[in-house]
Amino acid sequence: MNICPSCHMGRLQRRIMVYLQWYDNSLLITNRMPAVVCDVCGERIYDSDAVESLQQLLWAYPPSTGRSISSSNT
Repeated sequence: MNICPSCHMGRLQRRIMVYLQWYDNSLLITNRMPAVVCDVCGERIYDSDAVESLQQLLWAYPPSTGRSISSSNT
């Protein structure tokens, strides 16, 4: 386990989190995003490969009002 880069006290633990990001005037909500989370301060560091994949999807299929993009990991 790694020490938190923010508080330097907590330990980073792997978790699956909700990822929120503003994209123009739309709020993008992504479930099941891999991250590491500090058990003391709550700092979240999202998996860089997962964020990169999400950004590639956004460039390929820009969100419009009321539309969602889903993917299956099964």
